[in-house]
Amino acid sequence: MHYKTNIGEIEIEEKDIITFNSGLPGFENLKYFALFALDETKPVQWLVSLEDESVSLPILDPWLVVSDYSVDIPDDIISFLKINNQEKVLVLTVVRIPDSNPESMTINLAAPVLVNLENNLAIQYIPSKSKYQLRHNVKEEIERSKRLLETFKDGE
Repeated sequence: MHYKTNIGEIEIEEKDIITFNSGLPGFENLKYFALFALDETKPVQWLVSLEDESVSLPILDPWLVVSDYSVDIPDDIISFLKINNQEKVLVLTVVRIPDSNPESMTINLAAPVLVNLENNLAIQYIPSKSKYQLRHNVKEEIERSKRLLETFKDGE
């Protein structure tokens, strides 16, 4: 299937469509999305709406930024997404990239996007309590993770 998006025209197979039955916060009316990678923005990918060509969100694997990131998926979300195997859940985080200053790019670790890869059901999970914030500076978190890994390596 061919879709026009604000990052260009893309070809998506029906089996690759991600369904957000509850929509996304701020985009509750939009249910169908796809993941798309542009060579020039890797490792940042795009979660593009297949219903509104003006909506696309930059997303990133949180472990590329925060090596000790963790997310606990509660039973109600496991049930909602019909998760049988937690190893088949893709965890992504929304990135904010300011036009004027890419150095101040932030990542939302508090509300990860969870995708059940077995059925492509998804949700942006917003826990009532989180040790993470909505905006973590990507550059600072990468540096923190490097220090953490060096400390671990030195301790061996």
